[in-house]
Amino acid sequence: MTTSSETKTRGRLILLEGLDRAGKTTQCRLLCDYLISLNGAGSCRVQKVPDRTTQIGQMINSYLASNTTLPDQSIHLLFSANRWELRESILSSLMAGQTVILDRYVPSGVAYSLAKGVDSMSLEWCTAPERGLPRPDLTIFLDIDPENAKLQSTRADFGQERYEVTEFQEKVRECFKKVLAKGALDVGPVFTIDACRTIEQVTADVVRAVDSVVVSGSEVSTLL
Repeated sequence: MTTSSETKTRGRLILLEGLDRAGKTTQCRLLCDYLISLNGAGSCRVQKVPDRTTQIGQMINSYLASNTTLPDQSIHLLFSANRWELRESILSSLMAGQTVILDRYVPSGVAYSLAKGVDSMSLEWCTAPERGLPRPDLTIFLDIDPENAKLQSTRADFGQERYEVTEFQEKVRECFKKVLAKGALDVGPVFTIDACRTIEQVTADVVRAVDSVVVSGSEVSTLL
């Protein structure tokens, strides 16, 4: 006899990635609104990563605001620990049938650390602490050129945080391409979307990509 837990379909885990100020938060909100309009209230939620409300998240926030300094290895592991803090709540939501939209996740943590060019922080070293975390069913990379005028002219607060430096963002963009390349880190199917267009155009492509993702059963894959 098949039990209800065996037949219940879990929610989808959707990841939106990109450089600082590429429009991730806006697209996460619009995507969640779209899914709720289809499936009802409570069918979807957005999880920002890092979660700056936790104890570890507060340490990360202080670092990003340049109020504290930490070794590059230490801050990388703090970011990873923050993702592990979120693991159970993400899995609980998915098991309840709720779609979870991640505003950043493992690829950001790895790409930003690799961009620092620290010899001891290889791709393998950076990804090792992430093994066992929930694997996204879809990763959307909102691609934007850091030199594009949109990045700074429409976002007056650009540059207030540690990593919001155009030259560094250029390095991060290249590292994202490496991290999201096939075989580097399995984060599900990867869709790259040109984010240098109108919000409406980007949203249409995001929705199209998400609508193509179907999950069955209750099992959630993990990062290996």
